[in-house]
Amino acid sequence: MSKSTQLVTTCLAEFAEYSEFAPRVFFAPGRANLLGAHMDYNGGVVMPVALSKGSYVFVAKRNDNLLRIRSRQFPGQQVEIQISDLHPQRQKGWAAYIEGALWATHQRWQCLTGLDILIDSDLPIAKGLSSSASVISATVKAVATVFEIDAGVDEMIHLAHLAENRYVGVRCGVLDQTAIFLGQKDAVLMFDCFELTRVHVPLDSNSALIAIVDSHVSRELASSEFNVRVAECTSALATLQIYVPGLTCLRELNAKQFDKHKSHLTVEQQKRVQHVLDEVQRTRRGAKALRANNIAEFGACMTAAHYSLRDLFEVSIDELDIIVNAAIDVEGCYGARLTGAGFGGCVVAIVHPQSRDEFERHVCQAYEAATNIQTQVQWFSPAGGVCELS
Repeated sequence: MSKSTQLVTTCLAEFAEYSEFAPRVFFAPGRANLLGAHMDYNGGVVMPVALSKGSYVFVAKRNDNLLRIRSRQFPGQQVEIQISDLHPQRQKGWAAYIEGALWATHQRWQCLTGLDILIDSDLPIAKGLSSSASVISATVKAVATVFEIDAGVDEMIHLAHLAENRYVGVRCGVLDQTAIFLGQKDAVLMFDCFELTRVHVPLDSNSALIAIVDSHVSRELASSEFNVRVAECTSALATLQIYVPGLTCLRELNAKQFDKHKSHLTVEQQKRVQHVLDEVQRTRRGAKALRANNIAEFGACMTAAHYSLRDLFEVSIDELDIIVNAAIDVEGCYGARLTGAGFGGCVVAIVHPQSRDEFERHVCQAYEAATNIQTQVQWFSPAGGVCELS
């Protein structure tokens, strides 16, 4: 029995003790970004991949207006609430994400009656793998399906984003929800944040697995420093707009314009803009490489992106650098880089399946030797998007 099958079986047994109603089961993957770091707010191109682990939502209709929510990650914290009592930022913690999805869908469709909901996940939480967007997306899909709402995928992406943005109060873009809903098996999404185009490029799991290595360093600075980077890019854009009429985002700037006008920017702003310009080109090269089944070239783009994040965007830390350097030492590792906003969290690597054991052994040993921190590798393959499980 696979771990995911075992998870579903365990949850069905618990649901039968918790509720008199039979549930339907929904899954949403996690997400890791392979290329296009800090591009969403600069109008760039990003390449996220949906992961083969994620959130499971078990949902059954009740005969009243009571919403009962429990999570196997947080035992003993069952939430019960009337539909009429849902309102933004009422709840803090894990239940806010499920409440947010219920609130957003009911605001849009006026569809809810009572529900019994059980949540479980095989995705690491708070590690930059979009666990919150995953559980929200699965819940939005569950509501649409259970109440027979004819909702398109773009509408559900919007509602999942609204739930996290308005109800929970997280100022996030729509990238995570888009990647999670539009995931495809053995493919990476290429999302243009300026033109809003979305295409898939192949990544065959027979040739490449996705490794996630946890630094076990808390991302305490990630939120505040992320806001600093956004402000630096915004102020750089405002300055450049004085000299480049019609410029609407940094992605539109070309190298010639940058060279001509960069003296008007601070040293920090110059670094941030240089990263954006380079990363746009890297992401396009990476997509071209995958279309040609040149995974080695794609991996090289990932590693180059990490060095740019370290040197130009300055969001890496020593622990992440140690993991990346250990990863690319392994024959069969195509490339590696930090994933998420930086300042802790995880490294993502692309690894040939035959190198899996050696990668895990070498990276974990090298990291512990350098930091005294024990870590582990989680393995994924490119997965499909949000769905109902039969």
